[in-house]
Amino acid sequence: MKLKQPFGKVYKNLLVTSSNEVWAYFTCPSEYVIGQNRETQEKHKRKWNQFLQSLRRFEDFELFLNPNSYNLEERLAAFAQDFDTKAKEMGNNVVKRTFETLESQLSIITTEKFYIGVKLSGMSAAASMKGKFQELLDGCIAKLLALNHYQLSVDKEFLHRFRLLEAEIFQLVGAVNARRLTETELLQAFRYNYTRGMKASYTMDFVEKDGYSLTDTILNPTKEQGLLELRSFEGTTFIAMLPIHKFAPNLAFNHVVELMQSLPFPVEFRLKGHFEPLKGGRGLKGKSSRAGKRLKNSARETLSMGDTEMKSSQFNRYSLTDLNNKIDLKVPIIKWLGVFCVFGHSAEECRSRVRTILSMAQSRNVEVVKGLADQVFLFHKFLLGHKTGKEKNWLHYTTVEGISEMMIAVDNRIGDNVGIPIGMVSELKNTRNLTPKEIAQTSRKPVFLNPSIGNQSDIADKKANSPHIAITGPTGNGKSYLAKFIFFIYVLMKGKGLYVDPKSEFFDWITQVIQDPDYQNDFPATCSFVKEHFHQVRLDPEKESNKGVLDPFCFIQNRVAAKDMAQDLFEEVYDFTHAREKKSRLAMLDGIEEVLKERDKGKRVGLLHVVDTMLKNTNEEVQDTANLIMKSVQGSILELAFSYGENDGLNLDKKVTVLEVLGLDMPRAETLSSDFSATQRKSVMLMMCIGKFCELFGLRDRVESTVVLFDEAWLFNISKNGRAIIKAMRRVGRSFNNTLIIVTQSVKDTAEEDDTGNFGRIFAYDDKDEREDILRHLGLEVSDENREWLKNLPKYHCLYLDLRGRVGKMLVYCPFEELHQMLQTVKANHSATVEMAFAT
Repeated sequence: MKLKQPFGKVYKNLLVTSSNEVWAYFTCPSEYVIGQNRETQEKHKRKWNQFLQSLRRFEDFELFLNPNSYNLEERLAAFAQDFDTKAKEMGNNVVKRTFETLESQLSIITTEKFYIGVKLSGMSAAASMKGKFQELLDGCIAKLLALNHYQLSVDKEFLHRFRLLEAEIFQLVGAVNARRLTETELLQAFRYNYTRGMKASYTMDFVEKDGYSLTDTILNPTKEQGLLELRSFEGTTFIAMLPIHKFAPNLAFNHVVELMQSLPFPVEFRLKGHFEPLKGGRGLKGKSSRAGKRLKNSARETLSMGDTEMKSSQFNRYSLTDLNNKIDLKVPIIKWLGVFCVFGHSAEECRSRVRTILSMAQSRNVEVVKGLADQVFLFHKFLLGHKTGKEKNWLHYTTVEGISEMMIAVDNRIGDNVGIPIGMVSELKNTRNLTPKEIAQTSRKPVFLNPSIGNQSDIADKKANSPHIAITGPTGNGKSYLAKFIFFIYVLMKGKGLYVDPKSEFFDWITQVIQDPDYQNDFPATCSFVKEHFHQVRLDPEKESNKGVLDPFCFIQNRVAAKDMAQDLFEEVYDFTHAREKKSRLAMLDGIEEVLKERDKGKRVGLLHVVDTMLKNTNEEVQDTANLIMKSVQGSILELAFSYGENDGLNLDKKVTVLEVLGLDMPRAETLSSDFSATQRKSVMLMMCIGKFCELFGLRDRVESTVVLFDEAWLFNISKNGRAIIKAMRRVGRSFNNTLIIVTQSVKDTAEEDDTGNFGRIFAYDDKDEREDILRHLGLEVSDENREWLKNLPKYHCLYLDLRGRVGKMLVYCPFEELHQMLQTVKANHSATVEMAFAT
């Protein structure tokens, strides 16, 4: 078997092979297509059907998917430049550990890069008969030169002919958003075949441009049976070329290429295709006729023997009839050869990956074989510049739909391009008894979060310009854990952070960690940053210094906003809606206006001054109302909001503040507002004050970035006043460089028909009562399949709608031990540990 590598020379994105054939190469971005959106999948297939059919005139083409370096270290270094100087040490430490963790787990993080190659030689660019004859003559001369090991020169005539053809191809590949490869990229794509699995395969840091240097690797098929050993100065790896042998009779929905990209290791896909002539001496029509005669003879013999014709024979006759119909309709038929390729640093690692590929393909009724004796042949066959020839094994004859049904050039990555990983794209279904760390090790696609781009509008592929984040789902799913993790990443950036913690637990977990000698010794940068810049503000109504700090007349300087907030509070503490309360309501409004006039004169005032004006009213009904309000306030947590202005209003100027209120009795999300106890109603009222403060916190400075995390934000949707406050908080957004992170029970809380301040990022945990709403809000089809998919969402997982409009399933995972401990919400007891230890 004579094997020859085809590399000759390269000019820009054109490869001149050793046989003087000319190929043009392009790369196109992988399109995000989630398996849960059938309509999007079919649209993607139609696009590729149309594109592949457009290549018919050029006859030979190749498609291949190579792992491409993510350049993680470079990306993290660029991201780290946006850290606040106060958080530089901790931020750099987190970045360093991110790189070390992912490198240890994945060796090297890769993305997929999809390439398209089209053969130009043999095609005519001339318009006249004389020009076409000259091109035919040049082609014959080129073949003669190749026999004597001479190469075509890249001269004026070469450029005139092939750049015209290349320009035509470039217009066609625009249908899949492809661009031309640079000369360096083309050299690297060819060189990759000889350095698979080595770090050198992902870099473009080389100067070799000749075939001897690019292919300076020893291929050894005898070291390990069925594997090919690659040995060069860059290292040693083992590779396996796995041909696609057989499909099910119907290729529809096999999506086998997409499936392989979900595996926790890089998988290459390579395809060589040739558009077969339909008629003529070498056409499919003649082959079909001869095959038809053989099938008829076979069927006659079977019937004459009294036997029943086998189903396989019946299917072959049906397929042949279908082929003849397509030939008559001039439907293009492609002869193609396809392989998956995997590599490993050891033979056992490579074999393990081979077994996974074979098993995964079988699950889609696609038979992939090992090709044990043909590894060297397959290696050379799928080098750039080789075309399909007279091979007999593993050939497939399909329409273009047959290729597109494999779902090529797709991706399932979600999240930002740079940042800190908050989890992993996870396709693992059986996660029973697995820890988040164990699940994370089955994925090679981190989900990065970059806080700095939420309100940036100059990022081409962004679909959402809102910086706000919503985390939804029922109690106990891990919403608060994720929210606090995201908050930690945000406060590493420039600006201030405010965490409103109605449960008053976050700072206790933080304190446990930063006071632990072991954590102080192991993670000094984190402990130092948190100790210095995280400040707890715990509002205790029993402390005289805290009374009135949430009084709107004390902390809201804007007159209109103070008046509106005061009115909302009075209407929450007392029901003024009845007709008989008209005088009381009027007295309350007059009192607010009167007290505000006093404030305008520079006097210290508070909401209790409004109650005093009502007590002075001559109407007995108004006096009774005022007395009821006064009695409700006295000795309760409402003293934080109702005062005589004796204390300054809440004013936070620290880097990070954790705001807590003691004595809150928060109702459950499913409790109707009409069933709230008096204490719960007062707690909700205080949350309204804090919500207003959060709005003003974000409005303080247009330049300085702020982030506000509001846990239990569903409370704002139980009343009209609360909905107005949360809507106002959301509208601060972009213009004031403010990010609002809300943790709420329902995905319905993230959108209102009259609210334009939507959320750029949404993390949704499964809720059995809201599955249709979740699917609809995230842009997924409401189908039985998707309901079941959401129902089976494993523990620690959620759906993530990112800034680019992509929706995917992600594992929430924090690899940083000290942060993980700070993010806890429930302390595990001994019984829970024992229960897990004896799980089966």
